[in-house]
Amino acid sequence: EKERLDKDVKLVSEFRQRKIEEEAQRNWDLFYKRNETRFFRDRHWTRREFEELVGTAEGGRKTLLEIGCGVGNFFYPLLEEDDDLFVHACDFSPRAVQFVKDHPLYDASRVHAFQCDVTNDALSDHVVEAVDVATIVFVLSSVHPDKMVAALENIHCVLK
Repeated sequence: EKERLDKDVKLVSEFRQRKIEEEAQRNWDLFYKRNETRFFRDRHWTRREFEELVGTAEGGRKTLLEIGCGVGNFFYPLLEEDDDLFVHACDFSPRAVQFVKDHPLYDASRVHAFQCDVTNDALSDHVVEAVDVATIVFVLSSVHPDKMVAALENIHCVLK
């Protein structure tokens, strides 16, 4: 198997790489147009696996920033369980952000949803006060390696 993988050095052409990168937002929007809110299931296991996401922070209400929020499958189950949680939720796809805002549990006093490209747009323009926790579930796998450091530095700027 290793030999086969070592021989598999076929690279994507520069043109194709550029095209994929330039059309990424459009493609994510098409994904959500096609699948709406049906593709991912709510992640009710989140609290069990990541206890630090819920509870009270020093000084009061805990704040969570979810990057790549999709339609809210990660944070809505947390909001149902924790009345003291505030969520900043951003996604690359404007359509996904609209699905978050259209969700029956959406409450602007508990959720701030916005469109953002974490590799280019300053999160601090949207997240005024530093957050306790940031999640980036499945996001880095879709970020070009040359942009990962910029994305992580951007996230770091809004963490307490």
